[in-house]
Amino acid sequence: MKNKLNRGRENKLYISLLLVAGLAFGVFLTSKTWMYDDSVIAQTAFNESIGGLSQTTLTLRDWEYNPKNELMEVTLERHHTGTDAVEPTFSFYAKEQNESQKYNAELVYQSDNNMVVQIEDVPESFQVIGLFVTEHRDQNILKQAYKKQLENKGGETTVTDQDIKESELPEPEEVIIVGDYRKIDTNQSLVTKTDKGYKKENIIADMERTKQEITSIIEEDIPFQEELITTLKKEKESLKQNMAFETNEEQTDTEREIEQKDKAIEDAKGEIEKLKKRVKDLRDKYQNREEKLNTLTQNKDDKQQQDNDKSDTKSTKKDQQAAPKNNQDKSNNGSKNSDEKNSKDSKKSSNDEKKPDKKKKDKAKKDEK
Repeated sequence: MKNKLNRGRENKLYISLLLVAGLAFGVFLTSKTWMYDDSVIAQTAFNESIGGLSQTTLTLRDWEYNPKNELMEVTLERHHTGTDAVEPTFSFYAKEQNESQKYNAELVYQSDNNMVVQIEDVPESFQVIGLFVTEHRDQNILKQAYKKQLENKGGETTVTDQDIKESELPEPEEVIIVGDYRKIDTNQSLVTKTDKGYKKENIIADMERTKQEITSIIEEDIPFQEELITTLKKEKESLKQNMAFETNEEQTDTEREIEQKDKAIEDAKGEIEKLKKRVKDLRDKYQNREEKLNTLTQNKDDKQQQDNDKSDTKSTKKDQQAAPKNNQDKSNNGSKNSDEKNSKDSKKSSNDEKKPDKKKKDKAKKDEK
């Protein structure tokens, strides 16, 4: 009896331990969603220039994550700001903070100034992840720069490209773009798109940024300069009124201050003109992107229409091929019906011919009697 009781207690203890372990594991996995994290956010700023590369200025535009398929997507804008005649190429890999494991990062789309990089197999438990972007400059350009460097130092001028070892050239430069789970958007429908899909997405995002900049200039920047002009004019008028009660020396200082106010007013007016020109350029840019988007959408609609036309053509051909057969069947049926009708008429005629003969025979018998 004691053994049974002891076994029962041991089983309950094991079950309790398993439940506690399961609960702790669940808490660990879901802690990001409900526990407050007061650690410093280690996120690279969005929509700001990222330095560190000699030939390229990068800007982080978007960062999304799909926990279902453990896929991340990072959108970068690039601008060639260096002096190399040939733009550099890039390679990528990703790694979690304080972890040695590397995640595969692949460039899935690029245009003139945009790159979309996908990071694969990122577990939902990630906290901070770094995307390593390496800039690879053209080898011929690096060799030419190295030879010029030797010439400037008074070295040999007969060095050829073959004489230069790869180890003598500068190492590729690298920047780390950091993503924090608290700033990365969760997108349950994130998948790899087609080139047209990414192009359309980038155009729409560029249009939205352009629209926001126009709004900011019209509603904030220009009113600020106009308010500044109003304030400066009031201060200038007040200085003029006070001059009547000032000494000659004080009046000289006041006149100098009034001149400074006038200059500041002119500068503010000039800034307003620049801002208005900027708005005009941005509106032209917005219209240009809108036309690109319409063209892209129109091409897609045209392709769909062509596919529909091909489908209709195939259906018409099938109908045309089936039509002669149906007509032939109808013709055969008509001919068959005609033959049957002629046969019936022939039989009827034959019967009619036989009936008069019978009447003649009956009359002949009566005469004999």
